[in-house]
Amino acid sequence: MTGSFSANQRKQADTANVIVAVVSATGALGSAQMQPTPPRFEVDPFWPKPLPNRWLMGQAAGGSVDRQDHIWVVQRPRTLSEDEKGATLTPPRNECCVPAPSVMEFDLEGNLLQAWGGPGQGYRWPENEHGITVDAQDNVWLAGNGPEDGIILKLTRDGRHVMTIGQPGVVGNDSDTAYMNRPSNVAVDIAASEIFVADGYGNHRVIVFDTRTGAYKRHWAPMAGRRVTHR
Repeated sequence: MTGSFSANQRKQADTANVIVAVVSATGALGSAQMQPTPPRFEVDPFWPKPLPNRWLMGQAAGGSVDRQDHIWVVQRPRTLSEDEKGATLTPPRNECCVPAPSVMEFDLEGNLLQAWGGPGQGYRWPENEHGITVDAQDNVWLAGNGPEDGIILKLTRDGRHVMTIGQPGVVGNDSDTAYMNRPSNVAVDIAASEIFVADGYGNHRVIVFDTRTGAYKRHWAPMAGRRVTHR
C-alpha cells in the first residue's frame, strides 16, 4: 500500500465530502425553518381615531385589555401645557384643546366608546394617575404614584366608585398593613378574590387585599437579600 490516494479513492472522498456538505446544509435549513418567527410590531399612527369634544390626551399612564378585547387607557390630563389646553383658559387662548377625561375605553378600531374620571367625582382621585387593570368581572382598578398617593380605586366599567383601598393623603412603609406608598398597578385573581398591588414607588413590596372588602391579607418584600412574607 502506498501513501498516495488512487484516482478511485479520491473520487470516493470527493463524493463523501459532497454528501456531508449537503446533509449539513439540509439540517441547518431544517433547523432554521423550525425556529419560530418573532412577531413584528408596527406603530399605527391613526390609532386611536380623533377624539370628540376637542379632547386631547396627556401622558398615557397605563393600559389594559378587557374580556371584550376593548382597550382601556388611563392618561394624565393635568400634564397638558397651557397651550395644549388653551380652549379652557379665560379668555381662551385658542380653539383647541380641552383635556380628555382620565379613563378612556376604545374598541380595536380605535373608536372611543366612553370616557370618565378625574378630580371632582365625589371621592379622592389620585394626584398622578399610574396604571389601570380591568378584571374578568369588568371592575376597573386604578393606581396613582403622586407624592401622597397611597390608594387603589375600584370602579365599575362606567365609572361608578365602588371602593377605595387605603386613605387619601396617607402613605405607609413596607411593614404597614393598611397604607401603601405610591402604588403603580395591580393584578387580580378572581377565583381567590385577591388583588395583588405593586407597591413599589415609595415602598418595595407586593401587598394583597380582598377584592370584595379591601381587607388586608398579606404582603412580602425583600429584606437583607431574602423574601419576607407577612400575613
